[in-house]
Amino acid sequence: MSTALELFDVRERLAPPPTAKVDAPPKTMVAVYLRVSTEDQNTDLQRSELLAQANFRGWEPIIYEDQGISGAHFDRPALNRLLADADAGRVKVIMAWKLDRIGRSTQHLAEIINRLLKADVGLVVPSQGIDTSAGSMNPASKLQLNVLAAVAEFERDLIRERTKAGMKAAKARGVKFGRETVVTEAQRTQAQGILRHNPDTSVTSLSKRLGLSLGTASRLKELLIKAYFLK
Repeated sequence: MSTALELFDVRERLAPPPTAKVDAPPKTMVAVYLRVSTEDQNTDLQRSELLAQANFRGWEPIIYEDQGISGAHFDRPALNRLLADADAGRVKVIMAWKLDRIGRSTQHLAEIINRLLKADVGLVVPSQGIDTSAGSMNPASKLQLNVLAAVAEFERDLIRERTKAGMKAAKARGVKFGRETVVTEAQRTQAQGILRHNPDTSVTSLSKRLGLSLGTASRLKELLIKAYFLK
């Protein structure tokens, strides 16, 4: 009997200690952004591929979907909610099928990327090899986002410079920009009479009495004063 007890004591001493129960770490919340431009399209393909990717990586997906809204629109209900949740830290990764699902405008895309960098939120676009999620975030990944933002900024600057150059060339050819305002002969005569009576009449008063915009009234007053030496 004593031998049996001794064997039991030995087995008990040699048995491995019970392992403490360790709670599984919380899943990463990922925002899955879906968008199609027209009502007759659907997001089924985007949804299935992105959800499969989220499941493979053990992420908890939250769907944000804009249906029938062009990527050229900055103001999109689902995208607005997504970005607000990213700013608040409720999601740590954003997934999209392609970058143009998030934004087609380079300016808008640059703004979103800079916003994600500031909030330390990753961006994953599997079809285009973009991955700046927490597990993949490294100097190369951050550089990838910064390059995207820089390219968008560069394109915007090029557009601005081309616009300025085009306007300058057009002005040299005599092209006038802005809305052409027509002042009737009756308004001109009335303005002349008002200013002859009181050259110090304010532009605001002249504008109201003639039914003209402030800018037009100001230019008309300046023209009449110079032309007729009213002051």
